[in-house]
Amino acid sequence: MITKFLKISLALSISHSVCFAQQTETKSLPSNHIIPKPLSVNASQGTFELKPNTTFYYTKDALAPIGVFTALLKSSTGINFKTTPAKNEQEGILFIISDTLNSLGNEGYHLKISPQSIRVYAKTGAGIFNATQTLRQLLPSQIESKKSNKANWTIPCGEIIDKPRYSWRGYMQDVSRTFYGVDVMKKYMDVMALYKLNVLHLHLTDDQGWRIEIKKYPKLTSKQTTVFDAGSKQPAERSGFYTQEQIRELVKYAAARNIRIIPEIDVPGHSWPTVLAYPELGVNQNRKPDYIFPFLDSWSHWGNQFTPNTLDPTNEKVYEFLDDVFTELAQLFPAEYIHFGGDEVRHVLWEKEPHVQAFMKEKSLKNTNELQSYFVSRISSIIKQKGKKPIGWNDILSDAKNLTKETAIMSWLGDEAIADAAKNGFYAVATPTDPFYFDITQADRNDGTMSDLAYGNINSLEKVYNYEPETGLSPDEGKFVLGVQANQWTAITQELKDMNIQNFPRLLALAEIGWIPKGKRDLENFKGRLNLNLNRLDALKIDYYKPGGYITGKWGPQQLSNDYQNLEWDVTKKTYSEGRIMAGFYYTSGANFMEIKKVELLENGKVVVQDEHTGIADKFRGTHKTKSFLYHLQLNNYNPKAKYTLKASVKGINGTDSNGNFTYNLSPYNRLNVVEPR
Repeated sequence: MITKFLKISLALSISHSVCFAQQTETKSLPSNHIIPKPLSVNASQGTFELKPNTTFYYTKDALAPIGVFTALLKSSTGINFKTTPAKNEQEGILFIISDTLNSLGNEGYHLKISPQSIRVYAKTGAGIFNATQTLRQLLPSQIESKKSNKANWTIPCGEIIDKPRYSWRGYMQDVSRTFYGVDVMKKYMDVMALYKLNVLHLHLTDDQGWRIEIKKYPKLTSKQTTVFDAGSKQPAERSGFYTQEQIRELVKYAAARNIRIIPEIDVPGHSWPTVLAYPELGVNQNRKPDYIFPFLDSWSHWGNQFTPNTLDPTNEKVYEFLDDVFTELAQLFPAEYIHFGGDEVRHVLWEKEPHVQAFMKEKSLKNTNELQSYFVSRISSIIKQKGKKPIGWNDILSDAKNLTKETAIMSWLGDEAIADAAKNGFYAVATPTDPFYFDITQADRNDGTMSDLAYGNINSLEKVYNYEPETGLSPDEGKFVLGVQANQWTAITQELKDMNIQNFPRLLALAEIGWIPKGKRDLENFKGRLNLNLNRLDALKIDYYKPGGYITGKWGPQQLSNDYQNLEWDVTKKTYSEGRIMAGFYYTSGANFMEIKKVELLENGKVVVQDEHTGIADKFRGTHKTKSFLYHLQLNNYNPKAKYTLKASVKGINGTDSNGNFTYNLSPYNRLNVVEPR
């Protein structure tokens, strides 16, 4: 119950906000630090200082949303701030929830900061939480430290009124192609919350592994379906699955950070682990090899990236199986949507099966697109029976006229896919490959970053920031856009450091697209705020892309001979921890390629590890091509006082007219707490 004093204060703040939104942003309140940029800012003189005796006051339902913030403050300041129910306080920090604040929406908030107090108003706990993340960004970056430290814990005075443009501001993590454990996902949610991203889409199943425990089907999480084959020599942490207890832990952690987790079970294609575990569900008898393996090995096994088997859309056992799976998912995930994939289904496999053709004739289905719509309709119905909303990739729109409107679309095939969904009356999440696939390079295909080389586009920070999800849509059609989402596919970007560098700082640009009103973006202003936020990413131990990527040196005709000779680069600054090292030789121009036969890492002039194989630095670098120009080393005993040198034995091939980049990237074993120094 809000006291009479607080009601009067609340009324005055709402009255003031009418003229407040029209005022010009000033520089004394550092809104230029805040990402995403607030809707409106009004600065005033002075600062509010956090002191040991500062008290946090809260109205009903406001205590839980401030829990993450107060825990963070305790960790970094060393102060255990007192929290107590609000009455008629004049000083301290007050968090006030009122269902009368309709203009703020479910996630908006109103901040009033004076030297004596901070007052936070919101309609819901989500708004309160978002306000705490703005306060977090207004404090020095040392607030992100896990250790108590001394800093000037002050917040500049003024007012902020803020609310998001979209309710879906998402990030998709592919944990099938490369598995990431609970600790990694918790850290990602910490950073997502800081920048007010509120949807974590977990791609839990694909051809590379089934990653969630289903009690009724224990074979889904057997070694056969969750652990990469030994021949692939993958580090152990890239395999595994989440137990249901771990999923509950992640869901609880997400809820405390205003994040909902959307699970995805990708069917009927991309289902290799399922047909290995339960062969009777496959459309054919092809189950070779009878284990899971990394994405890049697909071409050697199958001749392409796609599985030679799918779930059988004509088999009632498939629908019984999925009904059971979605029953358990619905119990684990409170979010409103369940994602069922539906992408890249190889219809040719269905066309080859006589029993499928007979089924289509029986059901009067003219083609396999209609058969897929039949499958989607069945799956959508099952998901709806669980009290959830179905969502799938836009491939399912190929037969839009027969697709149930209750199914939402995740549009990845460009602007036309978003328009196709909206114009046909389907709700859609804008997640186009160009520019929201963050496994795609962001600057230079020759910079050594582990990006997918099969795509022709480069998804630069500028391209991400300037993307408008409602391009070409009428206002009525625009209402069908739920929001935006970035996707991280981990076929190639397997190391956590590499993934972070692909995601950051682009994920901050995505956060702003999803938050601020249409037409209000300013790239240069964003870049200024972004530069200040890099200190915060440093404090959070998050690697991010820097100009040049991993380029550490170059070679040219003057360094080469027609016979083998050694090239050396000082890599001391790039060697900062125990970890896995990847040295790369990226040809960029010239009439000749370069051959490498051995790479050695020297510590104070002594070889400590080497990789000896013949590699070619050439221009043939498609995703499925063997990358012999990459050399892998492991440094198990790092000496911080040593000088490190990388030595390579190289020669020109039929000449010395060759130019290229030498790249060097160390991924620490302690991947959550160690980052590359600036």
